[in-house]
Amino acid sequence: MDDAARAQAMQLLGRFNDEITRTIDGVFGTRWAEIEEILALIALSAESVVTTRRLAEVSGLGRRTVSRLVLRLHEDGVIGTRRSVRDARVIEVFLTAYGHARADELRSRISDLFRDSGSIARSISLGLGAASAEIEKPAPGDALDLLRRVCEAGAALVHHMPAAAMQGRLAARQRAGLVLIASTPGGVRLSALGPALEVTPAGRSYIADQLLAKGFIRRSRGSVPGDRRAVVLESTQAGRDAVAAVAAGIEMHSERLSSLFAEVASFRP
Repeated sequence: MDDAARAQAMQLLGRFNDEITRTIDGVFGTRWAEIEEILALIALSAESVVTTRRLAEVSGLGRRTVSRLVLRLHEDGVIGTRRSVRDARVIEVFLTAYGHARADELRSRISDLFRDSGSIARSISLGLGAASAEIEKPAPGDALDLLRRVCEAGAALVHHMPAAAMQGRLAARQRAGLVLIASTPGGVRLSALGPALEVTPAGRSYIADQLLAKGFIRRSRGSVPGDRRAVVLESTQAGRDAVAAVAAGIEMHSERLSSLFAEVASFRP
């Protein structure tokens, strides 16, 4: 893959990931759910009854984070909890009637998303090296299983970021902001960051502050002709290295990603 192909793949994968996140948020009331949280919600929706250990294993979340997720879902009426009849030390999490309705809604919305995303999925797959014949024939499949595999691939890409980027949990919107800033020649105005990431003015400032504190961006004024007060965000070498690591991960996993998005392009529920 050349630089242009890597950049396009990253952009399209980011757009597709945002659509998945919006769908999850719409079903479960989350706000820019993290990839690990999404994996936990997929497992719960697909299996109906899972242990807290299972949620931790499939998502990569720590025990405390799983406990907070379970508590929130319980408060929202999505799940109930009970001790396993086989081992009283094991806590089972099960969908309530409302939770089953949410799971059905997720399956329906994801099926619609995959069906409506044929063009972008085809572009991703072809850009990563798939042959056209691989994505021409409609293929039936399970929407939640395919969603799980797509999200697992996304989680693997996130883990390619340098350790410094993962310290303190660089959240999804922060990663998206870093990619946007690093891929925009001349940087991005702070005022433009909010609409691009769909966050409030306070949210955009927080994202910029976090990236600045990690050394991934720098902030300056006076570089915009006609607007000396405009704040411009530019990536540092460390920020560009973090984004380049993800791009390298895309190339490393190109065969897997190409195959997955060929499935998405040809998906039929």
